[in-house]
Amino acid sequence: MSAVKHIAAVLLLSTVVLAQIPIPTRPLGVVYKNASSSAAIHMDVYLDLACPDSKAAFPVLKQVADNYGSRLRLKLFIFPLPYHRNAHLAAIGSKIVHGNPIPGHSADESVIMWAQTLFATQAQWSDLATKGDNLSQIQMKIASYSSVHGYDVKAFQQNLTSSEYDLGARIEWKYGCSHGVAGTPWFFINGVNVAADASWNFSKWKALIDSLLNGRTLYSNI
Repeated sequence: MSAVKHIAAVLLLSTVVLAQIPIPTRPLGVVYKNASSSAAIHMDVYLDLACPDSKAAFPVLKQVADNYGSRLRLKLFIFPLPYHRNAHLAAIGSKIVHGNPIPGHSADESVIMWAQTLFATQAQWSDLATKGDNLSQIQMKIASYSSVHGYDVKAFQQNLTSSEYDLGARIEWKYGCSHGVAGTPWFFINGVNVAADASWNFSKWKALIDSLLNGRTLYSNI
């Protein structure tokens, strides 16, 4: 190998190493109602708990998943947008409840319940509502919503500063970036990006999914 080729190979290897995102210790995302991986339709959705559009899409997604039962697996990923100041703290909260599930519920169910609570209270902990608060005050406000699910608020607030849960939230965000996610809500059906948005209602999703279940591949030039 020539010196030039050797240098080029080293530079390429260095780029690959630097670009490597942390490999998670388990598959990321949470599955709605423990749906089977053998479902014909896999619907992966990225949501930001501080995003009004994510909040609007959330009940529709659950309605879609409930309608199709075992034929569809809905998997949710928490993707805090960088311009929502409080979104990363909310994402850390999702890692806390996943690691410490709500009594009587699975880890995935706990995250979905946490998401429901934060969407319901979104206006109270939004960037606008907390614009005069410092970090500690915002942490306390977000931690306060954990009491609904039986968590100790002080302990939850302390966990919001945990490097372990912070890293977990960052890895899931980087995972989304590596898949081209650039906003929320962001949708994939069977691994393919769907150009949908929060305005899609149940009927629109049903039309798309029914077509796929009936064996019609959409948007194909083949």
